[in-house]
Amino acid sequence: MHPASLVQFPDLHYLSMFFLQMNILSPVKSWLLSIFIVFIVCTVSRAGNAEQIIILEQKLTGMPDDTLRVNLLLKIGKYYCSRENDKALLYLQQSLTLATELGYAGGIAKSFLWQGRVYYYKDEYQLSETYLSKAKDLLIKEGDSANLAFYYFATGSLHDLNGNYIVAIDEYQDAVRLAGNSGDESLKSAALASLGAIYNRLEEPGNALLYLHEALQIREKTGDPLGVATILTCIGASYEEKQMLDSALHYYLKGYEIRIASEDIRPVASSVYSLGTIYNKMNRFEDAILAFEKAIVYYNELDEQTGWCNATLQLARSLNSTGQNAQATEKAMEALAVAEKLKNNSLISEAYETLSSLAASAGEFEEAYRYNVLHKKVSDILYSQKKENAIKEIEARFRLQSMRGEMENLRLTSTAQRRNILLLTISIVTLITLLILIFLLYRLKSQAHNRQKRLFEQDIIIRQQSEALKEKEKIILQEQLETQNRELAAKALEILRINETLGHIITRLEELSRIQPGNPMVEKEINHIVREIELHTQHNSWQEFDTIFKNIHNKFYEKLLEKCPDLTASEIKIAALLKLNLSTKEIASITMKSEEGIKSTRYRLRKKLNISSDENLIPFLMQL
Repeated sequence: MHPASLVQFPDLHYLSMFFLQMNILSPVKSWLLSIFIVFIVCTVSRAGNAEQIIILEQKLTGMPDDTLRVNLLLKIGKYYCSRENDKALLYLQQSLTLATELGYAGGIAKSFLWQGRVYYYKDEYQLSETYLSKAKDLLIKEGDSANLAFYYFATGSLHDLNGNYIVAIDEYQDAVRLAGNSGDESLKSAALASLGAIYNRLEEPGNALLYLHEALQIREKTGDPLGVATILTCIGASYEEKQMLDSALHYYLKGYEIRIASEDIRPVASSVYSLGTIYNKMNRFEDAILAFEKAIVYYNELDEQTGWCNATLQLARSLNSTGQNAQATEKAMEALAVAEKLKNNSLISEAYETLSSLAASAGEFEEAYRYNVLHKKVSDILYSQKKENAIKEIEARFRLQSMRGEMENLRLTSTAQRRNILLLTISIVTLITLLILIFLLYRLKSQAHNRQKRLFEQDIIIRQQSEALKEKEKIILQEQLETQNRELAAKALEILRINETLGHIITRLEELSRIQPGNPMVEKEINHIVREIELHTQHNSWQEFDTIFKNIHNKFYEKLLEKCPDLTASEIKIAALLKLNLSTKEIASITMKSEEGIKSTRYRLRKKLNISSDENLIPFLMQL
């Protein structure tokens, strides 16, 4: 089923948009998308009562051509919208014709709206946009905020698929606002989740989580457990994008618990598969193997060969990570055979890539190269097919238009006048079609160019902001270092003043000792006090200074000893004081040594550090 099939139901659409943003292992993610789609479609299908629709179809017989008949045709058309496109169009076109005859503006608007939805299902996006735009003006004129909210959701999905994320965000936000005003909580939740999906594609999982959590709260209030499980899984994928694997696993498991209680193996299979991928990223390969093996069993029960193929490829990667290369290669070959049977080039490309990786792990580099070449070849084919499909779509539309013209020509061959009118009509229609196609191609190219330009400008702004931030951080660090150096110098000067004061006290004590030379007890006690002051001052002052110094210049001693490992403790202490650009006299006062002793230590430092002159010592130490 194509992702376009989701937009009748908002839950389907936002889930598809979310998974389309996951770029890693794109074939696998595309398969995951299809699994979720089928799951929710099945859920919605169960909700729709087919018997009631049959009864409504029977009621159409004999009903008068009034607004009630228009509304009934719309209801039936909406039911078939996700099931039988052509049948849906038949009912919706009947409702449009009757509503136009009756002048029923509301019926006309809703007919256009749902025909646009059907064309979205049919992958005819241009026609979808055309019909939706016709519905917009009428809905605004009628003041129908509920259907207008759905219109913005639908157009947001169109822009989302085309990669016009900025426009899509605006449309989804309008849908959220109008859905909230009209009380449509389900649509509001879907639009919020779609916003989360876009921000994930823009690699902004933080913003994505804000919208997803808000959508989750609404689902929990409305009592929709399967909707809750779906959003929990989306939140898990957001955390996976943020590389927060534990959180991602937590939400995946919560979604899995809800789904397994539903006894519907299709969503359970997709949850088990998601758990396997997250276990692989967490290097829990044994758990991953068990998860993928369970998924394979489920897909066998569902006869889902695409899912089986993807799960088998992932199982092969997990087995290889546990050293089971031979078994992994066997599984990958089985998956390749199924992919070739399905003629699914995306799966074939993925299988070749896996086999190349397995061969490289086994040291079979020639075989790895061969598979890699095949992988590249199939990837190129996929790219070419994508371009060819776009061209074929344009050609098909043109041929369809031409066929319609030819049929009209056959019907109007009775007279020359009708023939001329027919030819003129065909010419005008063909010209308009070509002009529209040219305009669309130009518009798509212009939009792509504008997107690239905006991304480039954003990248420049980010780089500039990053550089400015780094420069500010550098300035702040420099200012902090200067402040700390000033504090350290102040501490050294404080020690200097304390030592000078203590020196004066010692001098006065010595003078007192000389004044009373006749009392040996006094003289002895004074000498004892002097020595105790000197020892205590030197030890405590230096310990306090050294603690502060290490906090600021924590690598200085290490770098100094790398230059000269045989330095003494005294030389290291003098080197630290010299780094603060203190004079010999100041250092002598702080260390309670003579200036000659300090000079002698400085001389030994220069010699051990191989510094030629006294002038180079302090700058050298300040650079360490």
